[in-house]
Amino acid sequence: MTVLLNDLFGLTPFYCLMGFLAVAFAGALRAFSGFGFALAGVPLLALIFGPAQAVPIVLVLEVIGGLQMAPMIRKQVDWGSVGLLLPAALLGAPLGVWALSILSADWLRLVIAVALVGAVIVIATGARLPANTPRKWILTVGGLSGLMAGSTAMSGPPVLVYFMARADEASRNRASMMMYFLFISTATVAVGVISGVVTLQTVAIGALFSPALIASNLLGHWLFGLTRDDLYRRISFGLLCVIALATFIQALTDLI
Repeated sequence: MTVLLNDLFGLTPFYCLMGFLAVAFAGALRAFSGFGFALAGVPLLALIFGPAQAVPIVLVLEVIGGLQMAPMIRKQVDWGSVGLLLPAALLGAPLGVWALSILSADWLRLVIAVALVGAVIVIATGARLPANTPRKWILTVGGLSGLMAGSTAMSGPPVLVYFMARADEASRNRASMMMYFLFISTATVAVGVISGVVTLQTVAIGALFSPALIASNLLGHWLFGLTRDDLYRRISFGLLCVIALATFIQALTDLI
């Protein structure tokens, strides 16, 4: 077994176990909250594979986990919002790449981090988006998500803030986020395959860890079903605060 793991995946049994535990934790977090897989998965898997390989592995796992969850959540998805966010994000991504070519990535991250912290503060005051959010607002969120994806590889924060600020059922917001990230991850993996960033070994490692992901998805989904809307919102808001602070600290660290 040790020889097989080393030959096929470059892993020892110990690191294989650590990978399973990391993917299980990140998967349960995402299945419960609707987001956070990359937040937890990338730094943990980077300890095993390094950042350059951890990111495409997480993207592959995002697709696998999203496909598993899609039949369970599809009826709760706000398809109207997802249908506006996705094309705007795909259009915004090239602009993000262009922005990265003329601006410092470190300064871009700092601006994004400050905006994210500001959004968290606004949400903490109890502010909510109107029930019928104008289409141009949703398109703007999608565009910002794509812009961030192209410039900093972080597409999630604008979408998280949007769904967290909506006065809607937790199940609807959670399902919509999960479906959005499934589509974005799929598109990103496709680009990665074409560019050579996502390799056969990347897919093989994703398949190796998929049992841990599948089991943790079921656990997270079950835990969500036991949670009241108000408790879910508090937990999700706490996770959003962690993301905002981590992004801000990382941005400052990169600049110093």
